Amino acid sequence: MSDEAFSSSIDFTSIEINPSSLRETLQIVVSQLAQLLTVDCCILHPFKQNIFLGESIIYQKYSAQYSSETKLFRHILEQTSCKSEKIEVINSLADFNALQQADTPQKAQRKQAYQQANIGASLLIPLNQKQELIGVLGLYHCGSSHKWRVEEIQLATMVVQQIILVISQHQAYQQVKALAQREVLINTITAAIRSSLDPQAIFTAITHQLGQVLKVDGCALSLWTKKEQFVECVGLYDCRQTDISPLPQSIVPISDNPVLQKLIETLEPVVFEDINNYPQMTKFDLPLRRNAQALLIVPLIVDGEIIGSISLRQIDHPRHWLWDEIKLAQAVASQAAIAVQQARLYDTTKRQATKLLQSEQRVKQLNQYLTQSVLKRFLPASMVNKVAAGELILDLNPEPRLVTILFSDLVGFTPLASQLGAQGIATLLNEYLEGMTSVVFEYGGTVDKFIGDAVMALFGAPEDLDPTEQVNRAISSARGMHYQLNTLNLRWQTQGLIEQPIRFRCGIHQGNAVVGMFGGGQRSDYTAIGPAVNIADRLQEVAQADTILVSQTVAKFLKSQEIEPVKSLKLKGIKESILMFSVAVNT
Repeated sequence: MSDEAFSSSIDFTSIEINPSSLRETLQIVVSQLAQLLTVDCCILHPFKQNIFLGESIIYQKYSAQYSSETKLFRHILEQTSCKSEKIEVINSLADFNALQQADTPQKAQRKQAYQQANIGASLLIPLNQKQELIGVLGLYHCGSSHKWRVEEIQLATMVVQQIILVISQHQAYQQVKALAQREVLINTITAAIRSSLDPQAIFTAITHQLGQVLKVDGCALSLWTKKEQFVECVGLYDCRQTDISPLPQSIVPISDNPVLQKLIETLEPVVFEDINNYPQMTKFDLPLRRNAQALLIVPLIVDGEIIGSISLRQIDHPRHWLWDEIKLAQAVASQAAIAVQQARLYDTTKRQATKLLQSEQRVKQLNQYLTQSVLKRFLPASMVNKVAAGELILDLNPEPRLVTILFSDLVGFTPLASQLGAQGIATLLNEYLEGMTSVVFEYGGTVDKFIGDAVMALFGAPEDLDPTEQVNRAISSARGMHYQLNTLNLRWQTQGLIEQPIRFRCGIHQGNAVVGMFGGGQRSDYTAIGPAVNIADRLQEVAQADTILVSQTVAKFLKSQEIEPVKSLKLKGIKESILMFSVAVNT
């Protein structure tokens, strides 16, 4: 074959690279290269099997000389590879013998494999990805020597680079897929936590969702601390058994369980790919007296202390736990910790409901407890989506920004709460805050926090918006919140939850505030602080029911027919008097 024909007879760019079927793509590349170079066989041998292939890819030219009885076996051909970062060129068996002195068991095994495969010439090219050897491409002539041409070596090297590129694309695809899978699962579990007050239903949903997504044989959620004697199983998924009642319980004390002791010591996931390699772990009964060959346990942590764990198991075979799988399990464990706190909150609320109804102060304490323990822990969807897309980093340093701040509050909610009872409060407050949050998100705002029945929202952070757009979105959100409350009032009255409609008030101001992550290593929040925030809050406090009160800074962006001047007031905590304007709640 001429050099020109040699260089143009294969076009790797025409091969359709499907990242979801990496093995099929690489099989085509290996086969075409082997046929072009007219070698007898070619192997793409990964040294880190979990990285991309699982097992070697083989091309073998079948002919009369190589019948089915004498064809090369995969494991023999793999033994001819060597972990070297340099290209190895063998033109003849004499070259191989001179290069390969059988002074170690590995070298002796390789020499034997060359003899068994009847290899006369070989070309081995390493696959280096990010300065790490992940595999080798081997090309072989059997039964005779072969003088490898420079053009052949160059082409094979070029193909190796193409292979590395395909692998990198596949890894990127898998990472994106894992991220999407993670977000879907977290959203599903979050929805389950928020939609139910039944702890058992929540724990069952967590274990079933995680177990099915990761395709494990079993998934158990257990509650325990280092001070307790036994773990308590509260949720269990078993792929071989649909109805598990009652839930089995541990019989091995926590102090005698080496797996849990390691979890307590490190506060990090404990990973066993093959438990048979760890005979010292024979006494543990996680998960729950069912033998496991592969095991992954992640802790549930609150304020730096373990309150439980999630364990995932494979029963019949080892398993390499991928990094993405471990991170997903950790993310679910964080949600499970919230669910545990919610379950404990629910239990506490039931026991204290009668006492809490006796005074206004106790009702306020219940609202605050619900807010701090459950509702304020959920990030806004807009922020989660931007983080998932890589467009936003949550650990931003606080910085001055021009933002528009919206505060809304329910009028006369405290007396109403005293009449509703604990269950009524929880139902009404959850539905109200959910409705207000959806409106803010609809207009591109960020829910900063819930303070009892009050809502604080930001426009212009973390997403940059020009001042006019900030005001337009804030006003639209306030009107939408009023409309949404009217809808909720109709539903609550129909259900008999309330007699008279609940009314709300709203304050909006635009100004400079310090926006970013505030807190520490254990807990931090994305929020805004500064006088501008205080002004918006004070506007809401002095607003009349069913009105939107805005500052002069906000009013200048609105049409004159939309606003009505309100007498200037000296607001509490604000030195200068603030010019205020009332905005119609309906357009």
